[in-house]
Amino acid sequence: MSAPNNNNQGLGFTQLAAGIAVLMSMAALLGVAFKLDNSSGEQSANAATQSAESSVSAASGEDVKLVVKSDEEHAKKGSDGAWHDAYLPADFSVKAGATVQVTVYNYDDMPHSFTSPEMGVNEEVAAGSESKPSKTTFTFTAPAEAGSYEWFCDLPCDPWSMSHFGFMKGHVRVA
Repeated sequence: MSAPNNNNQGLGFTQLAAGIAVLMSMAALLGVAFKLDNSSGEQSANAATQSAESSVSAASGEDVKLVVKSDEEHAKKGSDGAWHDAYLPADFSVKAGATVQVTVYNYDDMPHSFTSPEMGVNEEVAAGSESKPSKTTFTFTAPAEAGSYEWFCDLPCDPWSMSHFGFMKGHVRVA
């Protein structure tokens, strides 16, 4: 009897590891491609993600664009390490006394709201989908007094997000 050939066993493991690495690389590339090409005709998910990384200062026209994404769409990772629903961005700035037009693109299949009793705003944002977000536009007059004004989602959604700033609650900075 001959001894087993250990070289073939080592080669099989190497091929398996290389195959797994190739599959993981392809999955990562597909994930990036879908994220970059997931557009609604109005605004792409890539632009939404980029806008989430920084606060928005409304231009002289005081137009503000917000995006709502769900935890399944990896809207924003919380301090608990889990993905949560979020408005992207959650904080933005406007000029005191300005008329502000807000456009919200909702990629979540649940309705949300943009509610701020301090500013007299309570607007419902219709449910949408990842492939066809809803578009809700509303207008409010920014307070005449400079400061930071809280807003929140008043419709039941992700409980963690509803209790943490930067997710389903944020600030409008009035300057």
